[in-house]
Amino acid sequence: MLSRTLKMAFWVCYDHLGKLLAANLLCMLALLFPLGLAWAAVAAGDPAMMLLLGVPMLVLVFGVVLPVEAAAIAHMAKELIDTRDGSLRTFFRGLRLYAGRAIGLGLAYVAAGCCLSTSIWFYAARLGEAVPWFGYAVSALALWCLAFVAFTALLVMPALVQKKEGLWPTLRLSGLLVLDNPLFCIGLAAHAALLAGCSLLPPVLMFFSLAPLIVLVSSGYEMLSRKYAALEAHRALGQTDTPLRIDFKDEEDDYLNRGFRDFFFPWKG
Repeated sequence: MLSRTLKMAFWVCYDHLGKLLAANLLCMLALLFPLGLAWAAVAAGDPAMMLLLGVPMLVLVFGVVLPVEAAAIAHMAKELIDTRDGSLRTFFRGLRLYAGRAIGLGLAYVAAGCCLSTSIWFYAARLGEAVPWFGYAVSALALWCLAFVAFTALLVMPALVQKKEGLWPTLRLSGLLVLDNPLFCIGLAAHAALLAGCSLLPPVLMFFSLAPLIVLVSSGYEMLSRKYAALEAHRALGQTDTPLRIDFKDEEDDYLNRGFRDFFFPWKG
């Protein structure tokens, strides 16, 4: 599934590069002001300024602005995958449809990240000397919980725009997908981290950072959807005793039935 995810994400970005560049630029422009204020607060070196200005700006970025933008691009990516076409209007429609729920999810992840990160430090540093086995055990548990939360964050926006449900059903679905597909999610996270690392260069950050990342995780969610659709069809036919072979219908999918020849010689397709 991971190879198909990467292939689909590549061809979606290749076919719709202009729209994704425009959406990414709009997202980065919206982040410039709060990120600039946060950077100024940190650079000032004043603890009071960091607390009163830096922390609220970072919460605004990671709890509000980024989640809303990610949901809008995920809505756009859904259209690009489903219809093989789309427009930038879909991005703005996604902003309108999912802004409220995306903010709720973003703030929930910020709160969970802060609580778990604090727990990792607190139980190891404060209880590590007095009750070592308990302090380090709870700290390790918090670390694993933080990793699990990070994995669910990869799929939460595609889950939101696909299912169009509330906060708890979306979080629950993301968690179940991670628990049922741990190796796939680890591979997806590794490629997402690599893509995020490449996006640190300023020109890439402005024009092609968030959009390809959301296309990647949206493609991963699409592969999982096809997997579970095949499983349901298999059960509906009463073939539980026979081994399941998942057919992703590569030959029928324009994003999955192309190769290097189509990249170098697109006019020969």
